[in-house]
Amino acid sequence: MIRARRERGAAAVEAAIVTPLVMALIFGIVELGFFFKDYLAAASAARAGVRLASAEPRNSGFAQATADRVQYSGSALDYSTIQQLWVYKANATNDYPLGYSSFTDCSVCVKFRWTGSAFTPISDNWPASSQVACVGAGGPPDRIGVYIKTTHTAITGFVFNTMTIDSHSVMSLEPIPTTNGCS
Repeated sequence: MIRARRERGAAAVEAAIVTPLVMALIFGIVELGFFFKDYLAAASAARAGVRLASAEPRNSGFAQATADRVQYSGSALDYSTIQQLWVYKANATNDYPLGYSSFTDCSVCVKFRWTGSAFTPISDNWPASSQVACVGAGGPPDRIGVYIKTTHTAITGFVFNTMTIDSHSVMSLEPIPTTNGCS
C-alpha cells in the first residue's frame, strides 16, 4: 500500500518527460514530409522541363516552352518561392552550366522570374540558332539543363524555419536532320 502511494505520481512524471519528445518527433516528421513534397515537386518539374527542352533543339521558343512546362509540372510548388529558374547549356563533363563548376551563375542560358502568373525571361544568352543538334555537325549534340532553386518555409518552425532546395536535370539535345533547320 505504501509502495503504491509512492508510485502514484510516476505516470504523470513519465508523461511529462515523454510527451515533449513524442511531440517533437511528430512535428519533425510533418515538417520533413512537407519539405520532401517540395523537393520532389522541384525535381519533377526540372525533369519535365528538360525532357521538353531536349526535344525542341534549335526552336526559337524552346526556353519559354520549357519554363511553361516547369510551371505546369511543378503545380505542387509555391511559385513565388522560386528564386531561380534557368534553362542552360550544360558542360560536357558534368551537369553544371557551361564554363562553371557550380550553380553560382550561367553565361549560356535563359533565366526566368515568376511574375505572379507566369515565368518571364529576365536574360537570354542562348539563342536557339547556336545550339549544336544537327546530325553530322562534328560532335555530339549540346547538353541542355534546367535548374530550379526554391525556398521551403516550415509550417511550425519547430525543427527549422526555411530550407533551400536546389534541383537540376540535364539531357542531350535530340539530334535533328540537316534538312530541318540545320545549315
